[in-house]
Amino acid sequence: MHYRVSNSKAQRYVQLKARFKGSNLFSDKVAGNYVVYSYGTHWPLFVFHAETGIWYENMDKRSATTSRHRTQAHPGCETVLMGHDEILEFVSSG
Repeated sequence: MHYRVSNSKAQRYVQLKARFKGSNLFSDKVAGNYVVYSYGTHWPLFVFHAETGIWYENMDKRSATTSRHRTQAHPGCETVLMGHDEILEFVSSG
């Protein structure tokens, strides 16, 4: 189940690791990990790795809107920065 939320309220859902759908901002579970996307599965912003409890963040810039999505959905804790290709591979490999 995905909760329909405004992007400005997305951070709370990210912190709870709850699935949500905003305006071109959404989350899902992939191989047991929690992933937040901007515009589609081709642009993961954040990944919570369930086994290690570590948050990973896509450090690459895409657009002003994606940067705003990053701010709106940031988990509010320390993250490990990864490049886009690296985080995309990380998501697909589980």
